[in-house]
Amino acid sequence: MEFDRHVLIPASMSAFLMWYSLYNVFCLVFPAKSYEWNCRFVTLIHATITTILSWIWGVYYNPWVFTDPGGENNAREILVCTICLGYFLFDFMWCLWFYDPNEKVMLLHHFFTIGGILLIMNTGHGGTELNATIFGSEVSNPFLQARWFMRDAGYDKTWIYEINDLLFMVIFFVCRICVGTYLMYTEWSHPRPSLGVKLGGTAIYLVSVVFMYNIAMFAFKKYTRMYRAWKNRLKMVNGTLSNGRIEKKVQ
Repeated sequence: MEFDRHVLIPASMSAFLMWYSLYNVFCLVFPAKSYEWNCRFVTLIHATITTILSWIWGVYYNPWVFTDPGGENNAREILVCTICLGYFLFDFMWCLWFYDPNEKVMLLHHFFTIGGILLIMNTGHGGTELNATIFGSEVSNPFLQARWFMRDAGYDKTWIYEINDLLFMVIFFVCRICVGTYLMYTEWSHPRPSLGVKLGGTAIYLVSVVFMYNIAMFAFKKYTRMYRAWKNRLKMVNGTLSNGRIEKKVQ
């Protein structure tokens, strides 16, 4: 499908207004909730929708991304890219408005993502690998948002929370690092994708590596702490049982 470049800006602005309007609706419907709560609700909806659409239209019914990247964009890919571009424009501006110095990597991720989507939509090629990247990036996002909502609601000490935590880390590692590394290899080894697409994909991949490093450090500290707590409880139980046996012998 030949994409009219003149439609890029109005289509992107329409998608941006859609997500921004949805955010404002949530702020009105849930006035007792924080701005972050409402923003993350929008993020959860976006992640769910784009995961489904990018899988159906960007992976399942598309050329196989590992053998046939760099092809001409089709209407389905453009639709997914437009929805994502509108969301990332909204979230990037939200992050700038509620600036957090600890979220610099997230801002960098959004910047590269917006630039990559604009590049591929403008050149008219590379939608296949971009949609596959969107799927791999967003498939773990609902678990991340569910984690935040459970913590906010006070369910961070439950077994469901721990399972969700583990699923998020495993899916993130498999999709972004394992599959992502192979996708980078096939992208660079294939002659069709342009240099700009290859460099843009590499930038997004490197940001994912930074995210993975932070997640790995968090997981190491968390599960080390949990293991030590379990060992301490085990010592206490063994000590209690031993004291009970000693008391019985004395009696």
